[in-house]
Amino acid sequence: MKDLEKLKQILNEPITVNNLNRINDYFIRYLFSHSGNENIALHFINSVFKDLNFATFEKIEILNPFNIAENYGEKESIVDIKATTETGITVLIEIQARGNEDFIKRALYYWAYNYSSSLNRGGIYDELNPTVSINITNFILTDEDKVHNCYVLKELNNNKILTDHCQLHFIELPKFNLKNIPKSDDLNNIHNEFISWIKFFKGEDMSILMKENTIFEEVEKKCLTFVNETPVMDKYKKREVDTYFFNKSIELDLKRSKEEGREEGREEGREEGREEGREEGIKETKISMAKNMKNRNMDFNLISELTGLSIKEIEEL
Repeated sequence: MKDLEKLKQILNEPITVNNLNRINDYFIRYLFSHSGNENIALHFINSVFKDLNFATFEKIEILNPFNIAENYGEKESIVDIKATTETGITVLIEIQARGNEDFIKRALYYWAYNYSSSLNRGGIYDELNPTVSINITNFILTDEDKVHNCYVLKELNNNKILTDHCQLHFIELPKFNLKNIPKSDDLNNIHNEFISWIKFFKGEDMSILMKENTIFEEVEKKCLTFVNETPVMDKYKKREVDTYFFNKSIELDLKRSKEEGREEGREEGREEGREEGREEGIKETKISMAKNMKNRNMDFNLISELTGLSIKEIEEL
């Protein structure tokens, strides 16, 4: 009954700018890569770079523009947003609502895939473009205290950076706490731009954000267009439903696997029995999850990452 009520709520509750799920990846794709939204994506990218006192950009070109008819069916995209700057740097933006430390491998894989893709067949290595990966997660990924951490290739002893071609940014939303942010009376402070974006993702009222930075006046207009456009809202709500029941199935499957493991352990009366039962239950859970994701045409590498099953096992399901 609770699930039915949740389903009715998702499908029937009026969506406004302030109750919109701003970490819904479908919405983020629309906001950052829809034609005419380049300035919004540029502002976010620059805020990330400014937060670390890196050089910023004047303009970007979206390489995978939002297209409801062609790009956003049931199949997963390789990255949420892919752009290039006027200096030839490739910027990837990925948002992930759930996951664990294996997401680091996924981010590295996507970085490597896109980095190698910048070299045409028969080209020379000088043609490779620096590639920056910006990953926004709604779960704790690292043991660092900061919300925003950036990783590059360095020499261990002297800390010298090997190349500027690799940057992996991880922005962990659950770590954000206004109490831990230094006070500043200057709303134009370079770090405040980044902080405003984090507050946006976490659902801050738009009226407050617009006072902090004028970019959110433009963001609000795009949000209003999004919530009033039926085709994209249908896709948005479908994604919300899928996410809710996907998370629900994981919770139930994990609970069931633990209970089966404990029950079998009690029946056999041995620790070995409990462990075998637990492992068998977890294995069945992973197979069930993989089947569901495979039926949704999700990328096999991602399914493997989330379940721990091999590509071959997934192909045989």
